[in-house]
Amino acid sequence: MRSAIVLGLMTAILFPLPAQGCGKSTAPEAVVQTQVDAYNAHDLERFVQCYADDITIHDLSGKDPPVKGLAELRKDYQWLTKAPREYRVQIVKRVIVGRIVVDVERVLGLPKEKGTPEALAIFEVRDGKIRNVWFPPSD
Repeated sequence: MRSAIVLGLMTAILFPLPAQGCGKSTAPEAVVQTQVDAYNAHDLERFVQCYADDITIHDLSGKDPPVKGLAELRKDYQWLTKAPREYRVQIVKRVIVGRIVVDVERVLGLPKEKGTPEALAIFEVRDGKIRNVWFPPSD
């Protein structure tokens, strides 16, 4: 019995399982798509599950400081739970290179005067979680 426990512990140490992802797959494209689906469903908890504990979201325009960590992410995206049901993003184009996923997103469901703006989002996925996101300026 004791040798079985020791063998189990050694196996866990030598061959750790990958981190639990936010969906059925840890593949970068699947993780990002699950995150988009959660965002569009306004499901904050499922959305947050797609991010690593040490997530950093970078606004490359310099207008906003980086968002760091899950607590800050949850706080910054709390508005999503109150957004109108029509509010969502549509993926216009997606490029995947290794663990990097680049999406061109069109924002839908905004008031008419705001139109349907597009944004670029660059995701770095490691171990089934989004580790970094970069939002370049759109102008």
